[in-house]
Amino acid sequence: MTTTTKLNSRELLSQLADSNSSGCLELDEGLVSWKIYFQGGKIQYVCCSAQLLDQLKYYLHYFGWKQAIAALKNLPPSIIKMQSSPQNKSPTQNLYGKVIPWLLTEKHLDLSQCLKLIEQIDKDEIQYCLWLDRGTSSWHEGHPLPSWIPLPIQDSLSLSVSECLNQEQIRLKQWQDCSNEILSVYQRPYFPPSWETKSLPASGSLNRRTLIELTQVLRGRTSIRQLSILLKKDELQVAKILSPYIDEKIIYLNDAQSPLDKLPAIPKTKRDVGHSLSNSNNDSKAGHPNAANAQNKTWKIVCIDDSPTILAEIKRFLGQERFEVTAIDDPVQAVSRIFQISPDLILLDISMPRINGYKLCGLLRSSGKCNDTPIIMVTGNTGFIDKARAKISGATDYLTKPFTQQGLTEIVEKYLK
Repeated sequence: MTTTTKLNSRELLSQLADSNSSGCLELDEGLVSWKIYFQGGKIQYVCCSAQLLDQLKYYLHYFGWKQAIAALKNLPPSIIKMQSSPQNKSPTQNLYGKVIPWLLTEKHLDLSQCLKLIEQIDKDEIQYCLWLDRGTSSWHEGHPLPSWIPLPIQDSLSLSVSECLNQEQIRLKQWQDCSNEILSVYQRPYFPPSWETKSLPASGSLNRRTLIELTQVLRGRTSIRQLSILLKKDELQVAKILSPYIDEKIIYLNDAQSPLDKLPAIPKTKRDVGHSLSNSNNDSKAGHPNAANAQNKTWKIVCIDDSPTILAEIKRFLGQERFEVTAIDDPVQAVSRIFQISPDLILLDISMPRINGYKLCGLLRSSGKCNDTPIIMVTGNTGFIDKARAKISGATDYLTKPFTQQGLTEIVEKYLK
């Protein structure tokens, strides 16, 4: 039986633990899915469809297994090409299920290390399952573990659901005490231009010299999780250290690398939401949107285009401190990302594969979540714009390629005042 509804993963896991169930619980959020294997009410293995080799490297670094880390350079080409995507949810084809057995066969890991590795993966993935709020769930009675998991350690794979739930609650509270801008451990910090002109926050623990040293590492490619390995600190500790500088816009955050950007974001507390609303109310009380408060705001802009070159150009043209630009090159994945980001303006290419700009614009408008968001259609030729169709789909305006930095900035500022 499959149910599409608002998910309560915590309740589902508790029920399966209480009934000593054995089988597989499937959770599907749409872009990412999980399979949670149970034996006698205990969790044995959690398989997520969003996997990268960099994730596995993190675990190996976490345990300090240098031999296994070095061995990854010699992975067979067939495995390297297997980088999973949200569209490939088959548990028999997952990346971990190929790399870990290879490390065992080549004797770069032993069975005890394999057991520790799977348990750590389980704890990570359960956290994300508990952050799901919508999707489908289905239960498969008696479904066995994936065949690649060695038989000698299968009976030792046994995580208590209640302990996992308690640890997740503690961990979540700690994440919620960090900056509201931190939505994932996979976000990638970087320093914006002219950050050195800003005053350092009183609550920060890093001096200017240390921040200058960090600029050599934080260039928008290294995640918070990867940084924790470099600094030899817990990732939560790293997030807390960075938080004051993120809040003061001394450090910005790039989205997580795909497909990790599809994982559930850290849930916000009512306090966080209330704080945001309070800031919004204070802004409105300060006067007209053209007042100093609005001018000093960092505007969130989402660009959707299947051309990496165009996306890079837009990010370069809008590379100012007052614009936070998110580039999306897959229109199919755009809607969920936009709902997560809640941008102030959307730049949308018309000619894209699988779903064109008109249709995507219509989907965003009909969702009810982008009613007031300016959507600017971008095209290579004004002759290709069906103005009636653009109007019906809900477009606010259009911009033609090739565009200049001045032209792009002018149309963006026109709708952000």
